[in-house]
Amino acid sequence: MINAERLMMIGGIAAFALTLAWVRRRDLREKYSLLWLACAAGLLVCGLLPELLMTAAHWCRLSYPAAVLFVAVTTAYFFAFGMTVALTRYHRRHTRLIQTVALLEHRLARLEGAGRLRVHSDVSVTEPTAGRKAA
Repeated sequence: MINAERLMMIGGIAAFALTLAWVRRRDLREKYSLLWLACAAGLLVCGLLPELLMTAAHWCRLSYPAAVLFVAVTTAYFFAFGMTVALTRYHRRHTRLIQTVALLEHRLARLEGAGRLRVHSDVSVTEPTAGRKAA
């Protein structure tokens, strides 16, 4: 039979493994991983040292602290972890877009400098026609 302390210990180990796996796959930024490793360590400590949890539960007047804490922390962990992964994906997508815009601006400046593009006063860019020379 598995008790709540063992479940928290297993949860802490699983949280460590999950966090490290997502960092290696670059789905989770390193700066967020420290927070999640700290949460996993908290779960692991609660699983290894249940007397700390019992003392805290006694102060808060909870009857079965390990189950309450495990459910609360696990729910918060999975919700917040999913949000952090989504935020990391958006950050990486944003970085790629910024790099693409910078490359396109560089290419446009090169083409304008070589005289291959004409820029009208209304800021629209047109390609020169094949028979005419670019200004």
